[in-house]
Amino acid sequence: MSRSQQYPDITDILAQKARGRRERASLSFAEKLAILDKLREDVAPIVQARQARARVAEEHARRALSAVLERPADVIRG
Repeated sequence: MSRSQQYPDITDILAQKARGRRERASLSFAEKLAILDKLREDVAPIVQARQARARVAEEHARRALSAVLERPADVIRG
C-alpha cells in the first residue's frame, strides 16, 4: 500500500459503535441476560450442526482406527 493512499472515513462507523456500547451499558442486567438468551437461540442451529459434523467425523475416525487395529500384524508392518 502506498503512503499517498487515503483510507476511507470510518468516523460514522466508530460513532455508531460507541452509541451501541452506551445503549448496551444502560440496559439492566435482566435485559442483558435476555439478549444473551436470544443470541444463544439464534446460534443453536449452528452449534447443533457443528456437533453433528463432529460426531460423524469421530465415528469415521473410530471406524478407520478399528479397521487398522483389526489387520494382522504382518499386513501392518508391510
